[in-house]
Amino acid sequence: MSDGVIVEFSKSPMWDRNIAIHEAGHAMAAWFTGARQIEISIADEFRIARLANGKEVDNCRAVCSHLPVRKDELAQMVVSFSGVMAQHLYSGEPPEKLLENGGKGDASDIRKVLEQYRNQGATGDDCDKLYSRAYLISLKLVKHYWWEIIALAKMVEHYNYVASNKVSSMLSYFVSTQHICCSLEDLERE
Repeated sequence: MSDGVIVEFSKSPMWDRNIAIHEAGHAMAAWFTGARQIEISIADEFRIARLANGKEVDNCRAVCSHLPVRKDELAQMVVSFSGVMAQHLYSGEPPEKLLENGGKGDASDIRKVLEQYRNQGATGDDCDKLYSRAYLISLKLVKHYWWEIIALAKMVEHYNYVASNKVSSMLSYFVSTQHICCSLEDLERE
């Protein structure tokens, strides 16, 4: 460049593509369940992900933040599982292994939802059924919206931070997301 500016590109990104796929899976599930203000941030070299309005999440590789509209246990768990399910489809690693390793925050969120459910009077069998339902529905959701997740992940990889207006705008361009005509329960019956 003639003005003395040197632009360097990393030969290998700090975080691999699995991270972007994982967070895009969460974002798609959040979108599907009606969440608002969905944003995704990839953490910097200090493991800090920066979100809108100066919010920061530390000690992480990435974060998908959203304001849920549907606050029932099934929706919460589907959103929590969907990052791992997207990563599973991309990498081929078993979801259980991903929950133990990279998806520890998701596993913790799932445990918290199950604990709340149990505190509301659910039995162990009820909790097992809810876990299985959320697991299967999230896998179906991710498979159904796979290419939308890939497109969103590419945007995440390129920009490291995707603001809520960009997530909403991008997902609204896809015919498949313009009129979501089915619910989590409909996906379950597929």
